[in-house]
Amino acid sequence: MASHRRIDKHKKELRTLAESLPFDVIDLPEFKKASYEPVRIRQERLYSPSPGHAQAISRFLMERGTVEILKPEQVLHLFREIHWCGSRICRLSRKRHKSVHEARKSLVEARLLISQAEAAEEELFIANRRLVVHCVKPFFWIGPFWISDFLQEGSRALSNSIRKFDFTRGTPFYAYAQRAIQNRLRNYFRDHVRAGSIGVRPTWEMTAIKEALDGFKAKSDYDPDDAAVARAAGVSEGRVAKLRPFIQHMANTPLPPVSLDAMLGETDTSLYDFVEDSETEAASSAAERKEIWAAIDRLPERAGYIMRLRFIEGRTLEETGQLLNLTRARIKQIEDDSLKKIRQMLRRGVIGSLR
Repeated sequence: MASHRRIDKHKKELRTLAESLPFDVIDLPEFKKASYEPVRIRQERLYSPSPGHAQAISRFLMERGTVEILKPEQVLHLFREIHWCGSRICRLSRKRHKSVHEARKSLVEARLLISQAEAAEEELFIANRRLVVHCVKPFFWIGPFWISDFLQEGSRALSNSIRKFDFTRGTPFYAYAQRAIQNRLRNYFRDHVRAGSIGVRPTWEMTAIKEALDGFKAKSDYDPDDAAVARAAGVSEGRVAKLRPFIQHMANTPLPPVSLDAMLGETDTSLYDFVEDSETEAASSAAERKEIWAAIDRLPERAGYIMRLRFIEGRTLEETGQLLNLTRARIKQIEDDSLKKIRQMLRRGVIGSLR
């Protein structure tokens, strides 16, 4: 009985490994032959020390070692190895095991196959990192601050390409991966432009269209169509329709923040002296008030209601007692107990710890 439970446990783990494969297995006829063994491509990696001041591109290419560019037949061998491992794992998960030893042996083999497939994926990823850098080059103008993020997005696209690529269709892997990386980087760039994180560099066409729009706005309040703007700006109507949303986004993008300590001209006056509002409640007082009312919200419903009647609406003990059908003494007792609880909560820092 115990042996059956152990066999079921191993079979369940085998099924889990087969179902959790990160790619759709391509099962070729030769994979079913017991004598078939895939060709393993493992290049020797060269490691060089990365200086601390190295740029993001250099660090990206040097980390985890460098290898030579793979030949087309080597790429096919690696994909065959990956999918042979997946096919073998699926067959092991469907196999009927007669003993605990046989089930354990299949489980150990499946784990080794997972490691082998991951090693082949790693080989493909390391050899194609230059493709990620090539796709990131058009975005270099954004600045070094964003390059690491774009490299990370490109790496994710490359990893997904390795797991989704169908090597039986005859399409070169570099063409498939390049298209996937470029699409992901464009979407990433578009999302950040829309969010205002990345500013759009205006071209001469965008400048001409904006000047034409400003001219129409100064003369009249109506919104001109693309044809009228194209004639005024000397740009094709198709370009106006394509670039107009970007111009609108540029107009709505907030200006970069200015420090309140910035001096105005050659004087000793800072921007803070002009924008300071002496009537505004101090931040410390506002924080204390917020803490107190957060503590009141944690009181029982009736006690919190009494505190609001007394300290927000300014009702007397007599008026509060009439609303709740209680005596002045009882209202005073509940108020004192509530104040005591609030002091205890503030003293223990309960409210701050809840955030």
